[in-house]
Amino acid sequence: MLPVISNLKTLVNRGILNNQTIIRQTFNSFIAVRFTTCISLMKRTRSTLKTHSVEEKNIDDIDTDEMKTKSKGVEENSMAQNKNFKDKELSNTAETLKPPVENVQNLEQKQTNKLNFKSLRDRNKGIDEELQPNIPPPKSKPRAVVDLKMMKKELKQLEDPPLTAWEKEICSNRLPYSFFNCPCEELAQNLLGKILVRCLENGTILKGRIVETEGYLGVIDKASHTYQNKVTPRNIPMYMPPGTIYIYMTYGMYHCFNISSQGEGCAVLIRAVEPLEGIGYMTNQRTSKRSSSASKKLLKDLKEHELCNGPSKLCMAFQLHKNHSKYSLCSWKGLWIENAEIEKFNIVKCRRIGIDNYGEEWTNKPLRYYIYGNRAVSKRNKEAEKYLELN
Repeated sequence: MLPVISNLKTLVNRGILNNQTIIRQTFNSFIAVRFTTCISLMKRTRSTLKTHSVEEKNIDDIDTDEMKTKSKGVEENSMAQNKNFKDKELSNTAETLKPPVENVQNLEQKQTNKLNFKSLRDRNKGIDEELQPNIPPPKSKPRAVVDLKMMKKELKQLEDPPLTAWEKEICSNRLPYSFFNCPCEELAQNLLGKILVRCLENGTILKGRIVETEGYLGVIDKASHTYQNKVTPRNIPMYMPPGTIYIYMTYGMYHCFNISSQGEGCAVLIRAVEPLEGIGYMTNQRTSKRSSSASKKLLKDLKEHELCNGPSKLCMAFQLHKNHSKYSLCSWKGLWIENAEIEKFNIVKCRRIGIDNYGEEWTNKPLRYYIYGNRAVSKRNKEAEKYLELN
């Protein structure tokens, strides 16, 4: 303002401007200066407010960023901890599954591409053993080799000999041990025509003539339960002394009666018996085990020679089951075999029944024997009978 006023005074002294003009110009200049000052103050106030708002916003942003950063840090820390825990677990698992380290010289000497199970098992001990090839045993190798001398308890026969005078008298004609101590094929043929005697607990006596047998040649016979030296709790009687009873269950419901013979794991299957004594008791015994009236009527219609013409029918009629295994026909008071006077008969030799899945060699082997012309035979072989007639 001072420079303006000084300039106006100079113009008045020179006579260029009058007083009114001076006052008007002075007022206008004052207003202009005042307006300019207000505008500048307003601008300063706005800039100050803007600066404060920006600072507050920055502070809020900083606080939120700090909160986000803190939460993000917590999450990252937890994720890092989980990741470290998983990495530790994976490293521990990898360490446990990691095979032992071997040098190059040992790897060159050992077989490649084969897993060393023993070194994996002993990895903590640091034992390195030679690799053993995982080759399955050949089919011709025995599936189980058992030292039968170590199984004395298992091979011990059950003892229940006759004690009373009556028991000793009725079984006085039993065949001795020497009769059973012969090869399987020979025993199977010698049993034909002999009398099978059963003494029940109530004193009832059942008798029948053996008319059909089958021989099983033990460890070499594919159809035998003892093939390839197989030993199970069921087939142990086949390894016991000749004359031992072996009764097993087939198809979960039928019993089969066998007698051990000379030879490792050999036995003779009794397939059919012709009833001689106690026929009525056999019929009643089988009928009582049937619930339906139709089955009872059918059994009553059976003829005498049909009561025991099969392994399962024989065991039903003579009340034989697997609990009678391990008894000896040479000493047990419940069952034995006697000699019988019978006319000479012809023996039919043919293939066994029910072993079609064991190869042609054993399927076609003539190990089944029966009395030619006897009605109690379970199944006739017409081809073998024709061959017998021609010769």
